[in-house]
Amino acid sequence: MKLRRLFVIVIIGEVLLGVVLATRWWTQSSLRLPATVSDDPVWAAEVADLAAATRLGGAAAWMALGDALLGRGDYRNAELAYRRVTEISPQDIEARFALAFCIDRTGRMAEANDEYRRCLELPDPPGPGQSKKPFALYAIGRNLLRLEDESAAEAAFRQNPGFPPADYQLARILLFTGRPREAVEVVDRGLKLLPLSLEWHRLRGRIMDALDRPADAFAARAMEERSAHLLEVNFSTGYVRPLTTRHGISRMLHGYAAAVAGRESPELLHQRLDAIDSAIGGRMIPESTTLMQLRADLAMTSGDVQGVVDAIAAQPWLRDSDPLMAVYEADALERLDRIDEATALRRRLVSIAPSSTLQRKLAAACAAGGNEADRDQHLAQAEVLDGVATYRRNDIAGALPRFEKAVELDPSNASAHFHRGEMLYHLGRREEAASAFRKALSQRPGFGRASDFLDYLIDVEALIKGPPP
Repeated sequence: MKLRRLFVIVIIGEVLLGVVLATRWWTQSSLRLPATVSDDPVWAAEVADLAAATRLGGAAAWMALGDALLGRGDYRNAELAYRRVTEISPQDIEARFALAFCIDRTGRMAEANDEYRRCLELPDPPGPGQSKKPFALYAIGRNLLRLEDESAAEAAFRQNPGFPPADYQLARILLFTGRPREAVEVVDRGLKLLPLSLEWHRLRGRIMDALDRPADAFAARAMEERSAHLLEVNFSTGYVRPLTTRHGISRMLHGYAAAVAGRESPELLHQRLDAIDSAIGGRMIPESTTLMQLRADLAMTSGDVQGVVDAIAAQPWLRDSDPLMAVYEADALERLDRIDEATALRRRLVSIAPSSTLQRKLAAACAAGGNEADRDQHLAQAEVLDGVATYRRNDIAGALPRFEKAVELDPSNASAHFHRGEMLYHLGRREEAASAFRKALSQRPGFGRASDFLDYLIDVEALIKGPPP
């Protein structure tokens, strides 16, 4: 009997100890969500529901909560949610990577690297999704650089061949540690994968400077201007961005964009905007500006041009703070036959947010007023802007006629002459290119890039020996 009592006492003691330990763990590591979120109450309510769902203890519920918190930038609470997933499902590489990322974002780089290394030991999930392992290994190297352990960082990047961000960092280390010949091999390997990468060509120019090869350095910088592809060397934005539209007002805006793409009726679109407006509740947050843009766009497509003008007249700061609203206002004024007001607004706007569309509308206004000289100047500038856009798509042959048309319309346009020369240079027509650069300099003395190209053609290639303009 005494033995039984003793046994019961021991069991009760163990249960009480377990309760105490569990309570202590919960109070020390549980999520402390804010009661309200002043700038997005929709998000607060949705995340409260996600938090409630975790009471059942499933990994999927904790993962959903972690993703919502990470999308909001709440790294501390997201870390706790992801940590719970890794406890429930230790083989989940997605949760382990997210945990490492949150730790990383709070500045605990060594601790984050421990978690990133654990990712390297885990199996990738089934399916066609991109593996997290190259990103984890790259993050390890990047953190080692931040911890000033350059040799270990180099070793990490070398373990990640073919992953462009890792190769880029490796090439930088090789350059800055006096090994430019090794660096150029890595850069050229990267350019085979991404031939129009701005960062690769910029780095190649610096390497050529270190190797005292000015002609190759100039060629690399000429390609830098031509390249529009941006190499992602910090994956944080790309990783988090998809999570930002899953909840709250951002989710509602994302849904509206999908509804527009799906050609939903104007009546239903208005209802969606009203719901977003109600959610914003008069708060001065970034989403409020987006809402105004969407209302203006819907009003224009629905034919309510007076509504656009009236809305901006009631809040004139809109046109000053947001060029897109000024574009809508100008278009509305034109459709109301208030041409002079529309033109005056576009003249102010074109210096802030230049576009070929604006230039062509100003050209039409000049033509209507009988001012052919100004019309041709605006049309020439429109051709220049369209030509640059075509060039950025790597269509040199398509861009050249744009610049030639601009020169024909306005021979005084120095930019048109320069870009025409730039296209001719890339097409190998060097003497014609030099002539175009001279014309650019004659219209704008001190035009730095035109002078650089001309000096290159004269001094490095020794093709042109004519006098300077």
